[in-house]
Parts: sequence; C-alpha cells; structure tokens
Amino acid sequence: MQAPKLLIRKGMVAIQGRNRPCIQVLAVLDPLLKTKLEENFLTENLFKRSAYANGFPAGTPQPTPSLVPHLGAMLKSDACPEVTVKTLLAGQLFQAQSVWEMKAFEYIAQRAFDALVDFCSSVVELGTETVYAPPEVLRIADAVLPAAPAVPAPPESIPAAA
Repeated sequence: MQAPKLLIRKGMVAIQGRNRPCIQVLAVLDPLLKTKLEENFLTENLFKRSAYANGFPAGTPQPTPSLVPHLGAMLKSDACPEVTVKTLLAGQLFQAQSVWEMKAFEYIAQRAFDALVDFCSSVVELGTETVYAPPEVLRIADAVLPAAPAVPAPPESIPAAA
C-alpha cells in the first residue's frame, strides 16, 4: 500500500494583470483506497472553519508566532475555504492576497490532510472486526482470576565430591 502524502505547489500566477501568490494542494493515496473514498466519502468535511472558531484543539501542531495573526484573520473570514475529501483528492487551488495568506491556507491544508489520514484509518478497517479493551480490563482480570501457582526453582546441583 502506498503511504498517503500531500503535494503542495506554490507560485506566483498572473491574475487579471496582477501577480498573486497561489497554492495548490493534492492528496496522493493508494489507488484502492482512493477508489473507496471516491465511491463513498467525497462529501466528508476535513476542515470546516466554524469548527475552529475558538482555536485549534490541544495536540494540533502550533503555527509559528508570525503566522498566528494571519491564520486568525483567515479563520474569521467568510472567504476561508473548506476542505473536503473531494477537494483534496481532486487538488484544491487557493488564490491568496499575500504570501502570509498563502501560508495560512497551507497550514489549514495540512490539518485537513491530518484529518484525511485519520479518516482513512477507519475506511481501511471497513469489513473487519476489532476488539477494544481498555487497560483496566487487565487489572480486573488479574483481580478476578487466581494467580498461577509459582513454579519452584530447580534445586542447585551439588558438585560431586572428588
């Protein structure tokens, strides 16, 4: 199976007589996994700005301090793009007003790709059976089941007298 990866292309593109920074992101997945996603899960949201109105959850890679104000501005803007399975698989192009806005979209695309990888881990498990047991199960089992009797150590061999 091919490991998922996110291709990121950046450049300056002439749009209406003005050069603008643009970024394109594209998720590259194993063909069988991509087919399964295309058949069943294209509309799944991977990044929705309203979910991050109050910031990113603990454990999310933190943006650099210089990126934070630009990322905050993008998340408050109605122009903030949402990312779905479909847009990442087809390739999503974002025309930015500044390089900082382009970098903010790159951060969002990376978080969307993190979500895609997490989503794919469940998709590949479809049709399988998993057993979940929290660590407390072992403690309960140890308390309920009698301990196995200790096996006595073999006696040390006594050296033969000469």
